[in-house]
Amino acid sequence: MGKFYISNVVENYINNTLAEAAAAQERLDSTIAQLTARSPDVTDQYKAAPQPGHGPGTYQPRARATNKDTVALFVPDTSFKAGDWQDFQRARDQVISWLRSHRYQVEDAQKLCWGPAFGLDPEPISYRDTDGVSWYNAAIEDEPTYQLARIHARA
Repeated sequence: MGKFYISNVVENYINNTLAEAAAAQERLDSTIAQLTARSPDVTDQYKAAPQPGHGPGTYQPRARATNKDTVALFVPDTSFKAGDWQDFQRARDQVISWLRSHRYQVEDAQKLCWGPAFGLDPEPISYRDTDGVSWYNAAIEDEPTYQLARIHARA
């Protein structure tokens, strides 16, 4: 009977040790899962905004010369957070900078003198294309005009 009792004690000790190790591993796994888990909303905040240009992760701005050294330049709403004035300003500044080095991509470019300066045509302030994408004029310089452009793009 003593041998049976000793084997039960050893077996219980081993089982308890294994159970404690398993519980500790489960806590560690749970902590690691919590630290590394991210919801899609969090990762969406850190997505790089599309940049003007060609290729993956970029968009092609719409630029058309409307008069001598005047360009109607448009930014798609897919290049910034819809409704976010600061993000629109960032996208607008990027597309203006892009246009300075890509003036050859302006429609009716023969109207440009090819100097460093150009003006932005303020009309129209926005429009919606046949694919349902809203395009905003890069000449928009204040938030009230931007909000007005959003209304026009929806109409």
